[in-house]
Amino acid sequence: MLSRRAEIAARFDAHASDYEKYAQLQRGVAARLAEFLPALMRPRVLELGCGTGLFSRELLARYPDGEFVLSDLSPRMLHVCRRNLGETAQSVVFEVADEGARASAPFDLIAMSMALHWFPDPRATLAELRRRLAPGGRLVFATLGPDSFAEWRAALAATGLPSGLVTVPELPGVIEQDRLVPDTTTLDFLRRMKMVGGITPLQGYAPLQPGALRRAIRVADAKYGGRITWDIVYGSLGPHLENLSTPSMSPA
Repeated sequence: MLSRRAEIAARFDAHASDYEKYAQLQRGVAARLAEFLPALMRPRVLELGCGTGLFSRELLARYPDGEFVLSDLSPRMLHVCRRNLGETAQSVVFEVADEGARASAPFDLIAMSMALHWFPDPRATLAELRRRLAPGGRLVFATLGPDSFAEWRAALAATGLPSGLVTVPELPGVIEQDRLVPDTTTLDFLRRMKMVGGITPLQGYAPLQPGALRRAIRVADAKYGGRITWDIVYGSLGPHLENLSTPSMSPA
């Protein structure tokens, strides 16, 4: 049996070539997160879960003189990211790793757009990443919030079915929140999730049988009009206090 990490990588590998055809929501989130990027000169930047480069393009445009490490769990997504960045990829190191483990700290900026919710413990991940920041550095993220897909979860519960969706806890550093409803039917929501690799269930979850899935879809359509909400939170954090005695690598 594949580990959850391997399952996530395999699903994103499978959809890497056409991911951006269906990632309109993720593209909008990347553009919104870019509004919270700090002013930095020649920063050293680590992006985790870079995918096909939706947010990477924002980073390279904002910091043309920066030094970048782009990391993802999916080799295929990294391949597409490299292709999408074109000539700008000359300033980039690509790593197949979920936490950029081989990239040495400190960093002036660490960024994650729609990736943090895939980590087993998002709060612990944020705490560890803050230790990899240079003094004056920032960690910025956009991720699913605790209220994501509440209507679908409720429909599953109403039909006595388990949910395999990830649950994200309250996170430190949240500065903004958006509630997005991009689909008009529950089936469209599920199709979107499938095409962007977003339905990898929790470890040990048994997929619903077709009949059970249809019942839950009918409940969600009848009770909520098929409108399933994405709760997106945006955050910004500085380094841990113990980091502040370390010399900065580049000025803010």
